Amino acid sequence: MGVPHPPSMSFGGTMAIDDKVRNFSRVTFGSLLDKSVCKVSFGHTETNKLVAAASDTAVHAAITMTSSAQTITTSITDPDVPRVLKVQPGGTAADVGNGLMTITGTNVEGKIITDTFQLVDGDTTEIDGKMAFKTVTSISVPACEGTGATVSVGYTNKLGLYHRLFPDNTTVKVVYRSAAYGTPTLDTTPSIGDADEQYIEKNFITPATAPDAAKIYDIFYIYDNWTVGEVTFDESLTSTSTSSTSTSTTTSYTTTSTSSTSSSTSSTSSSTSSTSSSTSSTSSSTSSTSSSTSTTTVP
Repeated sequence: MGVPHPPSMSFGGTMAIDDKVRNFSRVTFGSLLDKSVCKVSFGHTETNKLVAAASDTAVHAAITMTSSAQTITTSITDPDVPRVLKVQPGGTAADVGNGLMTITGTNVEGKIITDTFQLVDGDTTEIDGKMAFKTVTSISVPACEGTGATVSVGYTNKLGLYHRLFPDNTTVKVVYRSAAYGTPTLDTTPSIGDADEQYIEKNFITPATAPDAAKIYDIFYIYDNWTVGEVTFDESLTSTSTSSTSTSTTTSYTTTSTSSTSSSTSSTSSSTSSTSSSTSSTSSSTSSTSSSTSTTTVP
């Protein structure tokens, strides 16, 4: 998940998850009326370790199927990095039978997830999952038709991401190196296996250059989401100003001053000042009423 006056930005910080690092940022653009027309998001997922090659047995070695269903909770190895799992039927193909395997574990956010794998009678073809697992806690194996069938659990080259991608308008690039500070190589053609805005475990990519236990991967993605909502009329766009009527009156007052008579024994002197009177005229001024209204009409 702003308006362009100025554009608003929100940045997700850097958060360590075990030995992984995730970064994310988003910028929203719009106008005064269309406030969030475009959201441009950028993020990346770092493996921070050499990623192992795909394997048929990395999570659990071959399990001998029986006439009864089994739930396996021991001898399980978590994937080296979050990635999509796979199930490999083996042994006697005719003994495999139809059945549903269920694998339970957690995603990169630590939430419990399950993925299902449909076994097909007489078929030993690899079955790829649809979710990226960080950990695996249990494997449920259905009953089989004979005693010669086996099933193992491994992982694919589909690497899980730490962010949810938009299904559309998404670009992904991969940079890989042979060591933490080795020379980087740009892989410009990875494929997006899925992009899901709700379930983070459904967001994964497949590098064009496959993991082989000799590469560290940085997965970069940028995507834009365009939405147009209904324009809401903003009352602040219309303003009315009216000056009030004011009246001011100034009046001066009449003043009179008279000096006193003074007398001394040596000589008599008498002086009387003339009486002075001044009266200012009364003035009155009244400003006229003015009114101005400005209105902006939204098309």
